[in-house]
Amino acid sequence: MIRGVTSKNRHKKIEQKSLEIAFLAIATLVTISIFLKAIIDIDTNYDTWWYHLPFAARIWGIVPKEEFIPELNLEYRFAGFPLLAHWLQGLLWFVTGRVQAANLVGLFGLIIYWFFLKIYFRVPLYLSAISLLAIPAVITHASTSFVDLPGNVGMSVLVMMTYLFYKEKRFLSFKDAVVMFLGAATAANIKPQLQPLTFLVCCAIALRFLWLYFKKTSTPKPKLVKVVPIALISSLLIFATPVKNIALYGNPFYPIKIQVAGVVLNHELVPDTYKEGNRPQKWLYSVLEIGTPPYWSTDQWNGGNDKYMDRGGGFFGAYVVFNVLLLVGLFIYEFIQNRQLPKGETAARTALLTVLIMSIVPANFPQSHELRYFMFWMICLVSLNLCLLSRSQIDWQRWRWLQPRYMGLVYLVFLTIVLSKVGSFYGKPVFYSLEKHISTAVKPELLSQIQPQDNICLISKHGLVNPDRVPFASIQHSFLYSSYFHSELDYSYSIRAAVDPNNCGDLKVVPKID
Repeated sequence: MIRGVTSKNRHKKIEQKSLEIAFLAIATLVTISIFLKAIIDIDTNYDTWWYHLPFAARIWGIVPKEEFIPELNLEYRFAGFPLLAHWLQGLLWFVTGRVQAANLVGLFGLIIYWFFLKIYFRVPLYLSAISLLAIPAVITHASTSFVDLPGNVGMSVLVMMTYLFYKEKRFLSFKDAVVMFLGAATAANIKPQLQPLTFLVCCAIALRFLWLYFKKTSTPKPKLVKVVPIALISSLLIFATPVKNIALYGNPFYPIKIQVAGVVLNHELVPDTYKEGNRPQKWLYSVLEIGTPPYWSTDQWNGGNDKYMDRGGGFFGAYVVFNVLLLVGLFIYEFIQNRQLPKGETAARTALLTVLIMSIVPANFPQSHELRYFMFWMICLVSLNLCLLSRSQIDWQRWRWLQPRYMGLVYLVFLTIVLSKVGSFYGKPVFYSLEKHISTAVKPELLSQIQPQDNICLISKHGLVNPDRVPFASIQHSFLYSSYFHSELDYSYSIRAAVDPNNCGDLKVVPKID
């Protein structure tokens, strides 16, 4: 009888191990396919060529300011927006000599996050990969030069470490503090929308520290004489971009218009989002994908169809509902079984409170429905569930289906659905080369008007320009006219992109306007 039970257990372990190996193989293959997509294909997204790649190229001198200057509004953004992701993109471009290498910043950040969950929360790598790539906004950004994913990965690290800080009821180690710092610095120095969110999370961390410090406990307390200076220096580094903007322009969010105590600070841009309607409602509809575009893309543009919410969706509404219900279920399980869990165990309760609190700010933030700016919300929702499922406290005999290897099957179903809709383009290379992109986007009749040593003002227009009817360049393609991409001309020249000819000054205007 004992031999039979032992043999049965051995067979069961082999079966479970085989399932985990299969999941790991699937996760690895999908990741490699996305990597190949990133390093082989040119990212054709509007914002990529409008300002992400020009910024990255300028920072590293690949295409210096002397050779290409974007339109005036983008010059303001270059002066005031955080540029860490562009610095990393330029670094990879400079080292490899391939513009496609800029696409790897988001994917590398995502892979680092998987290892973060493995180290800090014991989440299997295959489970992190499958479940997070099942978020459409994540997989559609993973092979592009958009900077939303790396910024939100940093924000996710910060939120998850804050969750750990509140759950553990102890002071975190110096190593933990360094991880917190890296997450905060990454988020605040990549996306301007994440700067106020980072500040609020840092305030929550400070409150938790003070509560633990003044609470009666036998745990050794860190010395404030050391903590305070380190915290101040760290804060200056985390908020380096706002501090720089205050010093140079008197506005932490320059060039965006903001008002403090009735005083309008120095600015250059006034976003249309200040005139939005009900932000929480739009955020909720967008999260649940009510009235959003029926497809998933990097920017979720509605294709000009007013029937759909412009740039809404991207989290997969059914996937959101599943993860919310799973978290609530895990909370109920913890509440019912609390007597059998370690004393003071509040992992699920803290996780649920984390989700509720972190929903408040994005739901009321400008552009709340544009979920790519707030991907951390969905990343953290999924991550918190993964952390709870990977704990050893759950009674696996009664809740066997909640084991990571079995939940991996559920997450794989969602990933399969997402891949079936976006995988043919975002999940594998389509071999769209730089040469093909140039031949498609650059108009020879405009390029032929550029002579050696010319200082050109290239009149460009926003939107999709019909090459057969409109003689102007598309603004998102103006960067492609710079000499870096046209070695066949064998001479140098400089370009300023302009929507308004009045911004050209004495420069030679191309095309010539009567």
